[in-house]
Amino acid sequence: MHLKKLKLLFINIISISIYLFGINVNGDTLTVENGDTLSGELIGLSGKVVTFKTDYAGTLYINQRKVESLVTEADYTIIYVAGSKETRALNKSLDVKRFDVVRTASTSTLVINTAWKNQLTVSIAGTSGNNESQNFSLFGESSLLRSNSEQLLNVSHTRESTDAQTTTNLLDLKYNFRWLRERQWYNTLSIDYSYDPLKDVTWRSVLGFGGGKKFIEHSLTDLSIDVAFSAVYQSLEELEQVSPALRAASAYNKKMFGGRVELSQQNRLLWITETSAGVIDGVFGLRFLLSNSLNLDMRSNLKYETEPAENSKNTDLTYSIGIGVSF
Repeated sequence: MHLKKLKLLFINIISISIYLFGINVNGDTLTVENGDTLSGELIGLSGKVVTFKTDYAGTLYINQRKVESLVTEADYTIIYVAGSKETRALNKSLDVKRFDVVRTASTSTLVINTAWKNQLTVSIAGTSGNNESQNFSLFGESSLLRSNSEQLLNVSHTRESTDAQTTTNLLDLKYNFRWLRERQWYNTLSIDYSYDPLKDVTWRSVLGFGGGKKFIEHSLTDLSIDVAFSAVYQSLEELEQVSPALRAASAYNKKMFGGRVELSQQNRLLWITETSAGVIDGVFGLRFLLSNSLNLDMRSNLKYETEPAENSKNTDLTYSIGIGVSF
């Protein structure tokens, strides 16, 4: 009797955990033209490609024309080729060929750990000899895609020391919220925060609001450009100031070789109109997927300032290679 009570308690705990924390039970199915059926999780459909995640074969990218039917447990927002839109669970009665875009619908606030897609990369490099240097780079990114919105968060920190003297100490945080509109247009709210004390930038915070467009929205490729009117709050040499600014940003991502290789490039221009000074940030990354959750990440960061601090160079260029974990 005591053993039965323990089993019942264990089953109840599992059930509550699934309800509260959104543990994914792969209940979606995809059937291709030849009748084969895959079980897993539908990630989405765009650019005539269906993205479907399985436990046994990883993430698959399947031509939409080859898919006979899709069945899901959760609701998805469907945009049809004809332009109409609805949110519902998919079933065999729906013609997949009529879909233009399928995206995850908004979830309950109780779903905690399954909505955000996260990536954390740690890179360490060092040399020894006449000059000893240590380089540490940490990069993290998170994204939350919904039917009418996107949230993107990037955080990077680089620290380098030579002969017990710190030569680089950079922190850069970028948050972008997008409200998706018609025909791939969107409004954007962006928040940037950074510091570079070695260049007398105690801290710099940028708040901007504007708009942009997705020129390519594809399961394997996407390209977007946006422009925002911004306010720059910064502390330079113990002097705090607020300045109007213009912010322009672009993002390009491409998956190759069945999604095993990912190429990304992000560029940002911040032009402070009051002082006619600008900052250009560029990030180029190449990621090789070693498994569903482990990858090799190579990245280069370029930062150019038109008016750097006294005795400082205009350009900072950092290379890093490390191991990343997706979760």
